[in-house]
Order: sequence, then structure tokens, then C-alpha cells
Amino acid sequence: MDGGNPYESPRSAVADPGGDGLPHVPATKGRRFVHWMIDRVIVIGLIFLALLVAGMIGGDAVLAWAGRLTWWQEQLIGYVAIILYYTLMEGITGTTIGKLVTGTRVVDEAGRRVRFGQALLRSVSRVVPFEAFSVLLADDDDPRGWHDLWPRTRVVRRRAAAIA
Repeated sequence: MDGGNPYESPRSAVADPGGDGLPHVPATKGRRFVHWMIDRVIVIGLIFLALLVAGMIGGDAVLAWAGRLTWWQEQLIGYVAIILYYTLMEGITGTTIGKLVTGTRVVDEAGRRVRFGQALLRSVSRVVPFEAFSVLLADDDDPRGWHDLWPRTRVVRRRAAAIA
């Protein structure tokens, strides 16, 4: 013993705090489409759940208000929900539920975990008209949409644990 705290965890230098030092494998367009669909269903479910809870708390007045929403108001609620969902999920965990299912995550261009500001810019970029097509028109080897290019992020495959 060196006289230090015997209960302290051992320390070691970490050369690449954001990754494993290996090049990241970009997520394919198909994988990205699947996690996009899963996340969209979740966002719609969260909006429905929020309206259900609001209706239980506020009663008929809230339900009448929801029934009077115009198309653009519904779109605005959807955009706000998308921005909140993606910003919180990616900003806090670096992934979303859809990305967890498809085995992918978001990293910055150096392979480190995305910063909260990058997650916010990714989320806001998603509501730009025709943005969803930017991934479809991207390079097949490294498909990056506007919501990847503008905040300088990538969606990559998670690595399986190495077999000893």
C-alpha cells in the first residue's frame, strides 16, 4: 500500500475519454431510418400522453381547446415536442430510444459524446423543411443529414463488448 485511501477506486490515464481509440463505424441509412421511425412514434405517443394528462387535470376545457387547434398549431406542438425529446435524450445520454434499439449513438466529429449545445442544434435542424431527405441524399458510406453536418456530429454504431 502506498498510504493512500484503501477504499478509493484505482486511477488510470484515459487517452480517449470519448471513445475507444478505434475509428467509428457510421450507421447505415436503413438503420437510421428505423431509429427515426421509432423515435417519431415515441414523440407522437408523448404528445398523446401529455394531452391525456392535461385532459384529466383540466377536464373538458382542455379537450375543447385541443379540438380547436388549427393545423399550424398542431405542427408547432409537434416541432416543440421533437426539439425537447431529441435535445434532452441526446444532450443527456447521447442517444434516443430509437438509437438504443438500433444500436447507434451520436458523437461529435472527434468521436466524443455530444455537448448539449450540439444536441440542441441537431434538434432545431430537424424541423427545417425537407431536412429528412438530406440523409437519403447523403453519401452511402457516411450518411449525414443537415442535422449532422451543421452541429458537426455523426451517428455511429455502438461497439459490442470485446470477447475475451
